[in-house]
Amino acid sequence: RRRDGADTATALRGAIHDVGPAMALAAPTTALAFLAFVPTQFDGIAQLGIIAGVGVIIAFLVSITFLPAGLALLPRANGSNSRVIHNAFQRLSTVTQPIAVVAVMLGFAAILLLPQVRFDADQMSLRNPNAPSVIGFELLFDDDNTIPYRLSALANSEAEANDIAQTAGKLETVGSTRTLSNFVPNDQDDKLELIDFGAGALVFALDAAPASVDGPSIETGMIALRDRLASAYSEGPGARLRFTIEKALSANDPKILSLIEDNIFTYWPQMVGILQSQMTPDYVSIENLPETIKSRFLSDAGQWRVDILPRLDVREVAALDNFVESVEREIPILAGGAYQAKKAGDVIATSMMQATLIAFSIVAIFLWLTVRRTLVVALVLFPLALAALLTAATGVLINAPFNYANVIVLPLLIGIVVDSGIHLVLRHDQVEAGEQIFATSTPRAVLFSALTTVASFGSLMLSPHRGTASMGQLLSIAIFFTLLCTLVVLPAAYQFAERRKTQK
Repeated sequence: RRRDGADTATALRGAIHDVGPAMALAAPTTALAFLAFVPTQFDGIAQLGIIAGVGVIIAFLVSITFLPAGLALLPRANGSNSRVIHNAFQRLSTVTQPIAVVAVMLGFAAILLLPQVRFDADQMSLRNPNAPSVIGFELLFDDDNTIPYRLSALANSEAEANDIAQTAGKLETVGSTRTLSNFVPNDQDDKLELIDFGAGALVFALDAAPASVDGPSIETGMIALRDRLASAYSEGPGARLRFTIEKALSANDPKILSLIEDNIFTYWPQMVGILQSQMTPDYVSIENLPETIKSRFLSDAGQWRVDILPRLDVREVAALDNFVESVEREIPILAGGAYQAKKAGDVIATSMMQATLIAFSIVAIFLWLTVRRTLVVALVLFPLALAALLTAATGVLINAPFNYANVIVLPLLIGIVVDSGIHLVLRHDQVEAGEQIFATSTPRAVLFSALTTVASFGSLMLSPHRGTASMGQLLSIAIFFTLLCTLVVLPAAYQFAERRKTQK
């Protein structure tokens, strides 16, 4: 308006008249979309809803007070850049129909992928895979005895614990079970006799005084150890130790070899003590088991713990679901890492769907009560539904599931698309007959708004934190489809609706 010759006061009044109704409608609808997450059971999303909903209202108040005052102080704008973007939009207007048809067809195809949309409840999948803690956690899955994602059940007696273990052990999804009884060996008489027979020579060797016999040199010992490791291990800690020894031998530095020797034999005295005790075992019973084991599987109140371990790798969502569900059908009361991950994922996935449906419904009802025009409501919500479908389908295709971090995509998608749709639809009603929406400044505003959002959230893809990076990735995809649906599909849909209305 100022480029057209209007003074600042007149231009501001005219601009507020043009965009004010859309802003006044977009702000509460977006706020309501965020606040729809408050009733859910997921506290993180509920808190996000409160913060974002209140933030939208504050942003609206700032936009109609401070922003006009600030614009009044700015010099008259140069229109050269705007003309370039204006011409680009004009060229885009000539191809909106075929692009919109393709986008809608892709939306129908995306419906077929919706059953494959999943929520990854594994919190470790959000963290930096190169962090020592994550590497150590992943190593726990290499040994059946240390799998962290297991199920646990409680029993009131040893007999009941054994019955639960037997019931769970028959399931196809269960690899093994653990109770305190498993730590008491069978056939102890035969085993004690074998140990006593083999202990004779070892007992004298272990009782020998340190350094009483000259051993091989460090180099000779290292070479022997390297060759033994090479014949026994092709991967794992043994192979890594062999590689370290080879590098040390190549360096030919006595200090390095001496340091390695010290580290290898640091726990030798402790190992000797363990071997000595193992050579003179006694009968094992539940009563004389080590307290560290006993306290883990038997409480002071007399409750017995039963650990149920999976057969498959439960880091896979399908394997985790099958494992927990099959055991839960036979043993209803469970606990453990696998149960927590499964149920937390169910709660969050359900909350996500509930909040999305609530937000969609609230926005639709509010729009209809405000404008009382079914066509306008449908045109605003249509790009939202299409963008959500395309985003979810793309997540399936690139194996980017929803998780605790990127679940923010849904409320943000609702907020962005509803805002953009309201601005475009209401501005379309304001343009003169025969003039296209692309001839106005509103599409440029929608574009710049989306680009600033991409700049802020898209940079999260550079984060080493996998959860944060996935949030940036999925948000960038969602915003791309938002632009496609609002700037291409929505105008085409509006033109189609107007032609149908004219024909009638």
